[in-house]
Amino acid sequence: MTRNTLAFAAAFCLTAHAALAQNMHYGVNAHYLTAPMADKMAELGAGVARVDFNWDVIETNCKGCFDWTATDATVAQARRVHVQLFPTLSYTPKWANGGQPQSYPPLNYQDWYDFVFAIASRYPDIIYWGIWNEPNLGPFWKNQDLRAYRTLTIQARAAILAANPRALILGPEVSWHATKDGWLQAAMDDYGDLFDIVTVHWYADGPEPIDVFMDQFVRPTAPNKPIWLTEIGMKPCYTMFGEFGQALFYQRVLEAYQKHRDWWTNTLFYDLYEPPSSTNCGSAIVRENYTNTLAFRILQAFIKVFP
Repeated sequence: MTRNTLAFAAAFCLTAHAALAQNMHYGVNAHYLTAPMADKMAELGAGVARVDFNWDVIETNCKGCFDWTATDATVAQARRVHVQLFPTLSYTPKWANGGQPQSYPPLNYQDWYDFVFAIASRYPDIIYWGIWNEPNLGPFWKNQDLRAYRTLTIQARAAILAANPRALILGPEVSWHATKDGWLQAAMDDYGDLFDIVTVHWYADGPEPIDVFMDQFVRPTAPNKPIWLTEIGMKPCYTMFGEFGQALFYQRVLEAYQKHRDWWTNTLFYDLYEPPSSTNCGSAIVRENYTNTLAFRILQAFIKVFP
């Protein structure tokens, strides 16, 4: 399928002008949505945007001191273009963990519950909620603590469903490393029933090809649940072929996805757009001037041809 699919996608890219209907089986990481980014989501046709709803940003200085400015703006843009948000709830403010780094859990999990309930209540049209980001890695969750993450998830699930019984809880949002050191299996054995959809991340530094990773290392941990690949991407500067190499990577991932969609039910690429940076070539599929890379066009074509 590789050459034929790429040729078909390339042909489609040359003829596609109108915006595509949003498809809930494809998504991108966006962190937040501005009006130009939301317009790009509509043009792409992807139906899900993973965004950051960080506790330490929204309730920074004291309990109950909410700043909804950024999240309200993102939600408004998503509603405008009929994109479903998938917020990841992460990172503890210093007032809640004794002045420690954001990766430390709260001293009182009631504070976490109250934050999650407040945000889920504020946005009742958001159905998908992710619990933390890569808790299997020390920089994101202190000591990769499985028990503490269990408590975090129990409290978040209870708060979200109290605010919105229709909501779905997604996790554990692990990097690929969790399949190698046993973290994912241990989490799923202990409290996998807390997740309605199982979510994992994978990048090209992973030890197996993406189809092997998903089929042999992730699926056995959650045999009866839908699985989302919620972070995957490639920086053009990481391949000698630049943006063309990035596009080929997208193509390979999408072809693997098509073969397993009975249980692997969504793929969210990293990422849509990144502000200019002199130190990082970025993973974005929309350039600084909001023109589209070849990877954008390949993804757009797959969304249309393989809904």
